[in-house]
Amino acid sequence: MATPPLEELKTGDRVRVQGGRNFEKFHGGMEGTIVENNPDSRNVLVQFDDGINAGAEPMTVAYRHLEFAPGRGGYRAGHVPAAPSQPSVQAPKEPQGPLLDGHGAFTTRQLVMLSGLQSAAAQELNGKFGRLRKFDQTAERWEVDVRCGLGIKRLKEENLEPPPKPEVEPGLLVAEMKERGNKAFTGQAFEEAVAYYGAALDLLEADEGEKPPEAEDPKYVAVLCSNRAQVFITLCREINGEEKAISKEARSCAMRANMDSARAIELDPTFGKAYYRRGCAVLGMAPSASRAKEAIHCLEVALSGRASGGQDGIVLPNAMRHEVANLLDYAKRRLDACVEAAIPDVEQCRENCRQQ
Repeated sequence: MATPPLEELKTGDRVRVQGGRNFEKFHGGMEGTIVENNPDSRNVLVQFDDGINAGAEPMTVAYRHLEFAPGRGGYRAGHVPAAPSQPSVQAPKEPQGPLLDGHGAFTTRQLVMLSGLQSAAAQELNGKFGRLRKFDQTAERWEVDVRCGLGIKRLKEENLEPPPKPEVEPGLLVAEMKERGNKAFTGQAFEEAVAYYGAALDLLEADEGEKPPEAEDPKYVAVLCSNRAQVFITLCREINGEEKAISKEARSCAMRANMDSARAIELDPTFGKAYYRRGCAVLGMAPSASRAKEAIHCLEVALSGRASGGQDGIVLPNAMRHEVANLLDYAKRRLDACVEAAIPDVEQCRENCRQQ
């Protein structure tokens, strides 16, 4: 029986944290039950079985850390189970030697396409996309975070190549481009989704020639802008992974998401999702008090919405309220951290004055 993608899992289904993940409140092997699945944001609200480590409240966990767990029993406290039986060249192992950010023609966080894998189990990985993490100098293999929830694979450079540039099929209508963009995003073909949404927006916002009928509907255009913003937000998170420092490429995706979501708000001031996505985008940039305040404003506006229209007519699906509230709490904590960092240490200032 084929393993269902995480996007298709429902409330009550079981998930497991992938081997090798190690965070403050959850780590590889821990299992739990889905409370809420958020395919748009690519995360799941999970009630973990291990309440000692994870706590009594459900936790939001990104897809990239999880796998489907159809039955209970794969977890014991303090024990990390073996890697799941998914197609791979070799089971992920602990790093064997010095880990480098770059080697040969490849660098960390680079997008690659897997190719040339020969074994029967690994051939299913050919054509899949993934992000490079670290190069194990001793094993001469890259750690690749493969999309579609396939986890970390350790692969030789000969099995990696730059991905092809996505091409938009000519002659499509705007609605067809939007549909293909949606399908590409669901299948984690994010670059293809950006291409189709962009082509549709180019037709709708062209200065010359006859415009499609959808161009007369600002809410339709706003949805396209917001959809592309979500793709850029997802790319920003994928590129950065668990790194604390925001890379140039991730920051660029966050800035493009900010522009798209701001445009969506301009076109439809009642679009709650656009406010939420702008909050996400601003938080994806380098931390600052002004950005944290901007994110808090956007998220508070989004949270004022209701499915049938809330304050000032803002519309926000009820299923998103928990997710927006969690991000708002994070934005407030970031603001506090920025403000605290800006306050000088009085004793240190006095010591500096004495030394001068």
